[in-house]
Amino acid sequence: MSRLVTIALFLLFPTVVVAGVPAWAAMPEGDQPTGKEVRIAGVVLKWIRTDKEVNLRRAEALIREAAAGGAQIVCTTECFLDGYAIADKSIPLDKYRALGEPIPDGPCYTRLAALARELKLLLVAGMLEADGEARCNTAVVISPEGRLLGKYRKQHLEHELVRNRPGTDSPVFATPYGRIGVMICADRRLPEIAGNLKQQGADFLLCLSGGMFGPKSNDWILQARSRETHLPIVFVHPAEFLVTGPDGSILERTILGDSLLIAPAEAGTPKDKNQVFYFDLPRSAP
Repeated sequence: MSRLVTIALFLLFPTVVVAGVPAWAAMPEGDQPTGKEVRIAGVVLKWIRTDKEVNLRRAEALIREAAAGGAQIVCTTECFLDGYAIADKSIPLDKYRALGEPIPDGPCYTRLAALARELKLLLVAGMLEADGEARCNTAVVISPEGRLLGKYRKQHLEHELVRNRPGTDSPVFATPYGRIGVMICADRRLPEIAGNLKQQGADFLLCLSGGMFGPKSNDWILQARSRETHLPIVFVHPAEFLVTGPDGSILERTILGDSLLIAPAEAGTPKDKNQVFYFDLPRSAP
C-alpha cells in the first residue's frame, strides 16, 4: 500500500513544516481513515485498446483491492474500458462506435454499478458513452448503493472532435463524502472548468486522465488549478498518481512505468505496471 497522507484544509489550517515535511504528511502507512477523513483510491491501470471485457476484469481486481484497503471513493483513468480507443483513428468508425454504451443501461455500466453496490464504494469510472448517435468521453459517478449520481462529459476534446461530442456542463456531485467535481484529461488545461466547479461548491476535484503525465508536461498544470481554486485535486492516469494541495503543492506523486498502453500479450508481464494508490482527504458534509 502506498503512503497514506491526510491534508489539512488550507484556508483553515496553515501548513506546518517539521524537518522539511508538512505536519499533515505524517500519517503512518497502514492506518485506516478516521470519521473525519475520506480515503480515495486511484486505480492506475495500463490500457488494452478496444478490449472492454479484459479491461473490466483487470480493473475489477484492483477495485476490490482498493475496497480491502479501506477506500471509500475509487477512481479509474479516463476511458479505462475501451483503452482510450479514440487515440487510434485507424480503428474503423463502426468498430469504434460499437465500443460505446448507453448509461445507465449498458452491460459494463451495469456491472460497475453492481460492483459499487457490493463493495459499498463510491465509484468514479471513465468510459465511452453512447447517447443516440453521439459518442462521449464520460465519467460516471456511482453511489455506494449502486445508484447513478450523475455523469460528466469531457469538454475540451481537441483531436477527439472527429468522433466524439463534447460536454457542455460542469456538474458537482453531492455525496456522503462531500461535493465532488470531475474533470477529464485536457479539461485540466482550461482554468474556467475548474473555476466553474469551485463556484458550484466542490470540496475537491478528481481528474481522470490518459494523456500527458509527469513533472514537465502535466503536474504544474494541476498545481496551477489547485492554486486558483484552493482545492485539492486527485489525478489518476495509466502511468501516474498525483495529488495537489489547495496551495498548489504536490502532496503525493508516483510515476508508474513509462507507457499508457500494453498489447494483450503483455498483460501480466513486467511492462504491465498497475497499482492502487490511496490518499486521505478531510471529509465534508454532503
